[in-house]
Amino acid sequence: MLESRRAMASFLELELSMVIDTTTFNDIARHLYGVSEGLLDGMRKVVALNPDVPANDQQRLRTEWLQAVEALVRVNHEVLTLAELLRALLAANDVGIASKPALS
Repeated sequence: MLESRRAMASFLELELSMVIDTTTFNDIARHLYGVSEGLLDGMRKVVALNPDVPANDQQRLRTEWLQAVEALVRVNHEVLTLAELLRALLAANDVGIASKPALS
């Protein structure tokens, strides 16, 4: 525990200035909100799935599954967009780390 505090303290002592413009900050916040909402939506859909649906209502079960999958795919899209924004922010701050290609 003490070791991790020392590491954190040494990190905080670095005097690197980072530049983040208002638009980028708002984009990051918006996508984080999208991730949060998408996860909640996907989890609500998964929780609502009813494995005891009668055999004659299989179409409803299939629709519920597809809605849950779509919600989680939206979360994936938000996370990838957020990763792009963070890479752009890193590049804008000229940290000196080669940027990785975008995941798709």
